Formats: sequence, structure tokens, C-alpha cells
Amino acid sequence: MGDAVGAIVVLAEDEPDLRAVYAECLRRMGCIVWEAADGSEASELVRAHRPDLLVLDHWMPVLNGLEVLEQLRDAREAIGLKVVMLTHQRDAETRLEGFALGVAAYWTKDLSLSELGDRVRALLEPASA
Repeated sequence: MGDAVGAIVVLAEDEPDLRAVYAECLRRMGCIVWEAADGSEASELVRAHRPDLLVLDHWMPVLNGLEVLEQLRDAREAIGLKVVMLTHQRDAETRLEGFALGVAAYWTKDLSLSELGDRVRALLEPASA
């Protein structure tokens, strides 16, 4: 178990190098990855592809991560969507705001790729009955 094969992930990160590295890591795990360079693209991709997981950078152009979540709050396409915020921010206020909008987890951008893989697997694993 613990396999992310076939999971659809929308990855929103405005830093191209970082986005490429994360996307490659997720694809190696067997995920189908749609990449967004800003918040508005992320929102559109979620609506178009109904992903299992949205990995969302906090600070992005057009819409920031929290604004994306506000946009998706009432979207049918986002029902059951798991959201992870990627951030350099460690402040509690930002996190509380995110959790209030349904964020499943906050990960800081200093996490290693193997850690990223483990955490994504853990999130996508169906809860054992």
C-alpha cells in the first residue's frame, strides 16, 4: 500500500525551478501532475481536473494560496480535495487562516524530496477502516 499511483495532483508554485523539482518527484511516484504558476491557474486546473491533492504555494502572483482556497470553497470540483500549503512562512496566524479554509497540512519548503514523497503518500492513502 502507500502508493500514489494514478493520483491527480495540482501543483501550484510560482518558482519554476522548485515547481519542476516537485513535479518530477510526484511524477516518479506515479502521480498525474498539473502545474500552475499562479493562483488563478491553480484554481482553473482544480476545476478542470478535479484532483485528489492540491499542493499550494502560499505566496503567488494573481491570487495567493488563501485566495485560491476562498475561490474554491464552494466549488463542486473541490469537494473532497486535500490541500497542502507550501510556505516559507512559519507564523501561526497564516496557518490558522489556512486551517480555517480546510488546509490539511502546512509544509515548509525546506523539506527534502523523500520527505515530500512520504507525506504525499500518507495523505493520499485511504484511511484504513
